[in-house]
Amino acid sequence: MDRATDESRPVNQRGRSGMTLVELMVSLVIFGVIIAVVFGFLTESRRSYQSTRQKAQYQQGLRAVMSLVTRDVRSAGCDPAGAGFERFPAGGVQAFRCRMDLNGDGDVTDTGPDEDVAYTFDANTGELSRAVAGGAAVVIMRGLQNCTFNYYDNQGAVLGNVPLNATDRARIMAVDLVIAGETERQDPVHYSTRVAVRNN
Repeated sequence: MDRATDESRPVNQRGRSGMTLVELMVSLVIFGVIIAVVFGFLTESRRSYQSTRQKAQYQQGLRAVMSLVTRDVRSAGCDPAGAGFERFPAGGVQAFRCRMDLNGDGDVTDTGPDEDVAYTFDANTGELSRAVAGGAAVVIMRGLQNCTFNYYDNQGAVLGNVPLNATDRARIMAVDLVIAGETERQDPVHYSTRVAVRNN
């Protein structure tokens, strides 16, 4: 009778047993470990991507600032009319001022093109500003930890007694801009450039 009952079952159910509780627990633990590893990898990848993106954006802003400073420093002392003005009326560690006669009218008072420009770093606010004579200062970079200007003569020697006196300012042949900051994720960013003055 028992044999007949066993034979009456479908073929695919004969001798079949279910999963034990231990096997189920082991499977869940293995699955949990795999999910944790995958999740950790995805989280780290996302963090790395955001860090790289923020650094790229920050450096793009720094390059724009460097381009502006480079243009003004290279043009400092441009004097086609022979007016004889001072190229660098001020030269300090965190501020400098330069002049140029870009339109050749004999003075350095014009804006558009800007002919009398000052750069100032405010350590309290972390802001680098650019001001044109007669106008208000415009913040061109925020969130900086430090910004310094260094000056060099025609031999490449540092003019280190800053703020520079009139004699040393007349000897400036290159300006070095060094910027240090950090992204929103507190990744450090450092950038520096040395710009040669074209006009003696």
